[in-house]
Amino acid sequence: MGLGIVAIIAGVYDWNRQTIHHPKVVYQPEVAPIENTAAGHEKVDMSPLPEAKGRVNFLALGIDNEGDEPGRADSIIVVSANLDSHQVSVISIPRDTRVSLSGVGLTKITHVNAVGEVRGGVHEGTMESVKAVGDLLGININYYAKVNFSGFQKVVDALGGVQVNLPNAVNDASSNLHLSAGAHYLSGEEALVLAQARHDLPGGDFDRQQNQFYILRGLAGQLLKPSTISDLPQLLSVMREDLVDTNMSISEMVMLGLEFKGIDKETIKYYQLPGQGISAPDPLVGACVYYYEPNQEGIKKIVQEVLTR
Repeated sequence: MGLGIVAIIAGVYDWNRQTIHHPKVVYQPEVAPIENTAAGHEKVDMSPLPEAKGRVNFLALGIDNEGDEPGRADSIIVVSANLDSHQVSVISIPRDTRVSLSGVGLTKITHVNAVGEVRGGVHEGTMESVKAVGDLLGININYYAKVNFSGFQKVVDALGGVQVNLPNAVNDASSNLHLSAGAHYLSGEEALVLAQARHDLPGGDFDRQQNQFYILRGLAGQLLKPSTISDLPQLLSVMREDLVDTNMSISEMVMLGLEFKGIDKETIKYYQLPGQGISAPDPLVGACVYYYEPNQEGIKKIVQEVLTR
């Protein structure tokens, strides 16, 4: 049975390798420069940067909805993987980042998915988020996956939990989460609490973004272990069932898993967007709210570094 599974995987690998190395572009940002909305800032050319063949940009969305209600994007993460150099970069986008949404104006990027879902359903919410992220970073988006809280727990539990290495202790009284610095093996429920905790953390949402990265890195390390390869198709099938929306097939997931099997998770490079906190009106809320105003010049430098890895 084991040899049969390996043979199937090898067939999938040969069949899809060229497709994965020349991935379809789901969304390509507009060529026009984007104006930084912060007072006193000039326009910065955020035209799409040239990307190497075989680069895959993947958008992961974590949604806070319950049932069939439209959900905000509580977690927005871009994973950029170079299939030639096998370098992987992760960019976290703060949920309060101010972006322009068609028909609304300037609002928080967390609202984009919910507005899209109200307008046209689950997939419309995903595609609005894909567009917002692509325009913000000036990159092409190839793949996307959206998961809600219950789906996230199931994904972690399907892998038997996740080992998370924390450089600093996490103490969040609001969620009753107390973890020392070091390695922790978490269940799906525990990982979700860590992914959401922010109120009592010194860096607030920025610490939460970093903790989400540690969880993602831990999941990647477990999923891509050489010893897991024979179980990869079954694991990915279970995980895909709990995704709210994705354009990745099982064979594409397996292919990417094979490309990066055995990767040293410590080499995955992590970035947070540069910017500053401001207060400005939100047309959806009808009041002045806190925003994270992105620094477009800083973003472009980060993206250039990512795309040359």
